[in-house]
Amino acid sequence: MIAAVSPYHLTTREPAAMAALLLGERVVTFLPGPRGSREEVEEAASSSPEYVRFVQTWSWSMALWERGVLASALGDGDDAMGDLHTAWRMMAEDERYALLRPLARAGLFETQGEFLAAMSRDLLRGGPDPGVSLPLAAGVDRFAARRGLVVMRSAPTSVAQKAEQHLGRRVFAVAVPVLLQASAERFLEVRGLLADELEEWAAAVGEVASAVAGDVDVRDDPSLVGRVEQAARALAHAFDHERAAITAGGRDEVHVIERMTSLTAVRLPVDAVLRSGVSAMRSLSRAVPRGEGRAVQTMPVLADSLGARSVLSLVVKPLGERRGR
Repeated sequence: MIAAVSPYHLTTREPAAMAALLLGERVVTFLPGPRGSREEVEEAASSSPEYVRFVQTWSWSMALWERGVLASALGDGDDAMGDLHTAWRMMAEDERYALLRPLARAGLFETQGEFLAAMSRDLLRGGPDPGVSLPLAAGVDRFAARRGLVVMRSAPTSVAQKAEQHLGRRVFAVAVPVLLQASAERFLEVRGLLADELEEWAAAVGEVASAVAGDVDVRDDPSLVGRVEQAARALAHAFDHERAAITAGGRDEVHVIERMTSLTAVRLPVDAVLRSGVSAMRSLSRAVPRGEGRAVQTMPVLADSLGARSVLSLVVKPLGERRGR
């Protein structure tokens, strides 16, 4: 199981990101960084104070990057940048998502400086600009669908997220303990303590993700889900056995918080983010005066290289009370 995590979740250290850092064989996120020659990179970074502040918020995770647990691309260099651009173009030009066209941020990709500043600003603020957050979320889904990754999602709270629920098809649901708060070094230690169980878990969920990516109906092979459930039980047992070592720590270490967490695997269409965004806009348009909230004009339907592909998502929801040392 290679987990795909939204950079919003990593910036705010949401349960979806924390669960991925423990449960994923590897974790891939989108890192909005300058590209080009060394001079171009240095110039773009120095001209964007928002980007510098954004990078500083991820400094706590440095050990995970150094050990290869967390990365911004797969081993072959493939990342979500092209998928993000495609999602933005679909928002701006595809008739199916015409209601989202007024939200498509014009000029987002015109210059590297504008792109870095807009992305960094929205990530630091938690995603209030749908012109940035929508194509980014949709781009991560497209990237995961292309490469058979598992997208980590938070429990739905917004109108769009709740609309997204109706697009999905449940695959399995299990509960395992995860770390909701810990230092990067503690994540690495716990991954070592639970290495065997985590390896079996990752392999089991990875098989399900591969089946979904290949458009296979997992319900036709109950053994796939059975293996995931068995791996979840083994992982929970091992975590309980090692709990004292997992939650112990030095005086200066970040307070460790662990919690039993439900993981619901959902099969979603690759454009679920855009579809749910359209549903949210329709709900909004019913609450504003007639004529407002409509798309500016009708656009053609764009050909999509991913067609009707699906993506496997794990919806992460902590249960009960937090427990920690």
